[in-house]
Amino acid sequence: NTSCDKTNFLDLTISIFKNKFQYTLYDKRHDYSFDVISLPYLDGNVPKGQAYGIFISQLVRYAKNNCNSNVFLKNVKSLVDKLINQHFDIAALRKRFKVFLENHLDLWGKFGTTISPNEVFQEIL
Repeated sequence: NTSCDKTNFLDLTISIFKNKFQYTLYDKRHDYSFDVISLPYLDGNVPKGQAYGIFISQLVRYAKNNCNSNVFLKNVKSLVDKLINQHFDIAALRKRFKVFLENHLDLWGKFGTTISPNEVFQEIL
């Protein structure tokens, strides 16, 4: 446990706030003082379709492992920044983000947002 009301378990940080459980994504790679290569660079020999599929799978993971839309958007912003630095195309990421929002309302709908896909993506860039 990191404290008496907070712990990291698998890929979650679980805490108790005002007698309610809160959970957010925990990524131990952020604890290291060096960069961990975890996602492909598009200038490598990786098929582009599969590389962009990783983006959607991470969005699903982030939506499942966060109970707060602000933390979810912070995680997505960090991922988008990382992928852009690894030569991913911004327009292609935006398109995949729209697909995620359209196909996974059951996951991100819990945040109670009424923002359109375009507004959400512009907000995180």
